Amino acid sequence: DASRELTPQMIERYMNEHRQEEQHLSNLYDYYKGITAITKRRLADATKPNNKVVSPYAGYITDTFTGYFMGEPIVYQCEKNEELLSRLNELFNYNDEAATDAELAKDASIFGVAYELLYMDENADIRFKKIDATKAIPIFDNTLEEDLLYFIRYYDDTDIMSGKKTTYVEVYSREWIRYYVDEYALKLVREVPHAFKGVPINIYQNNEEELGDFENVISLIDAYDKITSDSVNDMEYFADCYLALYGMSGTEAEDIAAMKEQRVLLMETDAKAEWLTKSINDTYVENLKNRLDAQIHKFSRCPSMTDENFAANASGVAIKYKLMGLENATSKKERAFKKALQRRIELICNIFGVMGSDYDYRDVQMVFTRNIPANLIEMADVVNKIGNLLSKETQISLLPIDVNPEAELKRREEEETIAYDFEGEENGVDVVFNRDMLMNESDIIDNCQ
Repeated sequence: DASRELTPQMIERYMNEHRQEEQHLSNLYDYYKGITAITKRRLADATKPNNKVVSPYAGYITDTFTGYFMGEPIVYQCEKNEELLSRLNELFNYNDEAATDAELAKDASIFGVAYELLYMDENADIRFKKIDATKAIPIFDNTLEEDLLYFIRYYDDTDIMSGKKTTYVEVYSREWIRYYVDEYALKLVREVPHAFKGVPINIYQNNEEELGDFENVISLIDAYDKITSDSVNDMEYFADCYLALYGMSGTEAEDIAAMKEQRVLLMETDAKAEWLTKSINDTYVENLKNRLDAQIHKFSRCPSMTDENFAANASGVAIKYKLMGLENATSKKERAFKKALQRRIELICNIFGVMGSDYDYRDVQMVFTRNIPANLIEMADVVNKIGNLLSKETQISLLPIDVNPEAELKRREEEETIAYDFEGEENGVDVVFNRDMLMNESDIIDNCQ
């Protein structure tokens, strides 16, 4: 309820309820780092081979999604207010906005959600920074709007000398920030007001369900790791198999040692020796691994970029069909990120308003560009065929190259200006005219005179 005050007892209850979710999120981060279930496998017989081969699918999926989504920085446009755009760009450069957005996208891909804190530094400049998603609790009101009422951030600090661990808690509301220390019970240390006119936290959802990009294929990843590890174990068994001796019951340990050293067996007529080996069905194992690999890419919607058939057809349409699953998932990301980015700009404009500048955050538009190899020849042909159907500035913006359409048009106008130098009998006369002025020979003569 929006009218209900968040008490220290409620904060403790929220934190206790969140501990299980924190463990789940930490497990997802372990998978991203390559710490999968196979790394924790223990065998009852310690003498048996126990290889732990990790296939870092989770890291590959997250890095592919993040690179495709945020590999190209977001472009901001504001035709109605150039001053606002200039101030925002200056602020974004100060905060390394492109790097922060990429880190937020990575967190959202891993945990299903990412959190950003806005604050004022010691120079009274606006800053924004990604915070740990495993120790963050957003609290919304119970209306249809589901507005963010409070946000709890907690973290542990361990003293290097005494080893004592202390939990610090920060609670953000629409008007204030409260700092607590957890010493047997939450103790309020201080309260600081802020001027953001809203909870200074932005929530970046990966999708509406807040699922990570590899969360639903973890069981497939575990199965792949187990099959690969057991295959290596079988090879180790094969290299260290038993030797069976038939009709040589009188063999002593000294005889076996001599056989190993001299690599010679002296056997009677009816005796024989053979290795006891386990038959391995390589074809079955390889087919199973290929099937699991295909399912991991299919259900995570992350294509295998190393697939030989992936780049067989380099046309833009063919590549888009192969990336359709990735694009569909990324479109959901874009809609969620756009909402959070708009709120970031809204909070920044609230601070600008306190400073005396009244801006409308809705005047700013965001342009997302997918990070995908582009066929310049194909796109240049498309732009050329468009002809006069679109403006020159729009045509330039269609090209998949890093260029400012407005600046490029100015350069073209400068290049189309031609300078002529006519010298008379006594004095030289410098005449400069535009290409459009040179309609015919009589015009040239009139201009020279």
